[in-house]
Amino acid sequence: MPQYLVLTTDHCDDEALNRRLAVRKKHLQRMKVEKAAGRFIIGGAKLNAAGQMCGSMLLVILPSEEAAKEWVSLDPYITGKVWEHIEILPFKVADV
Repeated sequence: MPQYLVLTTDHCDDEALNRRLAVRKKHLQRMKVEKAAGRFIIGGAKLNAAGQMCGSMLLVILPSEEAAKEWVSLDPYITGKVWEHIEILPFKVADV
């Protein structure tokens, strides 16, 4: 099944980090469910120069780019107005 790299950048207003922290637990709970279902491989927060979370990187396995867009649209970081920019790229984990 195809793999996708999801790169996001958070909104940059003064309340962006607070919104992220407010929904972070829901986002992490969702990733645990998605990992158990085999759709989420790995991910984490992008950090700015001050070491604060400012975006995300996720590696997912989904049937199509359209499915990846739909999958991302359901995330608490979308519904909680955390992620502003999202890039979804076809990806292949190296077998080493």
